[in-house]
Amino acid sequence: MSRMVVRLGLAAAVLTFGLGAEVRFMDAQGLALSTSTPAALEQEIALQVQQQQPVIKLAYTGDRDELSATIAELTRRAIEHDDYTRYVIDSYFYSVRAWGSTATVTMNVSYRESAEQTRYVDEQVRQTLAAILTPEMNDREKVKAIHDWIVLRLAYDESLARYTAYEALTERKAVCQGYALLNQRMLTAAGIESRIIEGQVDSGSHVWNLVKLGDSWHHVDATWDDPLPDRPGSVGTKYLLKNDRQMRLDHRWERTYPPAD
Repeated sequence: MSRMVVRLGLAAAVLTFGLGAEVRFMDAQGLALSTSTPAALEQEIALQVQQQQPVIKLAYTGDRDELSATIAELTRRAIEHDDYTRYVIDSYFYSVRAWGSTATVTMNVSYRESAEQTRYVDEQVRQTLAAILTPEMNDREKVKAIHDWIVLRLAYDESLARYTAYEALTERKAVCQGYALLNQRMLTAAGIESRIIEGQVDSGSHVWNLVKLGDSWHHVDATWDDPLPDRPGSVGTKYLLKNDRQMRLDHRWERTYPPAD
């Protein structure tokens, strides 16, 4: 089975001229939203990227060295607050320009999926879960029902052009990133905690899901449970609810994720 995902890396650049201790975020109407701690700065950036704002503006006054030392790491962590957001961001660029004691921080973010498209995903997820889940199901049965629905509905995109849950739903094709994003969105809407895990397989970069059932985490790779070439009506289970040892037979990852023991 040869599959890979081509994922563009996030690109960020910063020009620092004058920085400080107080940050004022500007909303769509240009009104200042003030914050004075790095944690609050990180939370506000995370909130705005989760709302898929294409432009985020900040006014910052005070110690120029503090922002220069922290802005790159704060931005990276803010983007990683939410797995879904992290993987629908294509790239970002930020600049810092100072006039006197005030610095203006502008962050431009490019998204693979628009806010309107994400709303479409959420509505389709709501309708689908109402149709495929029942109150009598336990979480394990819900995970399998969602997994099977995704595998039956989608085909792997061998053109490597479709990355999002929106494309998976509207075009019924996606690379592994689209499978994992749709799975994560459906699991979250069903009340099941999940993560997107990034790693490698023999054919290249790959992403799949971690799912929490009770106190235990399990791997779910819907992409690799979907036959290639696509066979309508066929659903594999080789990569459904597996532990780390089982997945490491043909999947590799270096980042730290909850252990699936």
